Amino acid sequence: MNRFKHSTQTVHKCFHEVLTAMMKFSKEIITPPSFNGNCNGISNHRLRQIFKGAIGAIDGTLIHACIPIEEQVPYRGRGKGECYQNVMAICDFDMIFRYVVVGWEGTTHDSRVLTESIRNPSHNFPMPRNGHNI
Repeated sequence: MNRFKHSTQTVHKCFHEVLTAMMKFSKEIITPPSFNGNCNGISNHRLRQIFKGAIGAIDGTLIHACIPIEEQVPYRGRGKGECYQNVMAICDFDMIFRYVVVGWEGTTHDSRVLTESIRNPSHNFPMPRNGHNI
């Protein structure tokens, strides 16, 4: 059923025109955080002292993924037979995601995901100027 009376090719072309336009101005609209070391979001005074200078937290997690059968082996993790992506994110103390990298194979170690994110300029890793992530 062709609900909108347009061919798939027309929809595909228009979608990619809009996507390309959005990507061109995204660098003007999406700005990196100021990286002011602000751990005031931590209410416990003792913890605030421990995390002094920290601007956010980095963590990795495994997210269930639907992978084609011929590509599943490197995505299988934890011996459960399920396929996963390794996802790494940085969150500030206001609980706002500042960086997310997705798509790594489930068997990839978190340290490799972090290292490759920092090394690869195309990942635009937000290296803090002042402070540090924990």
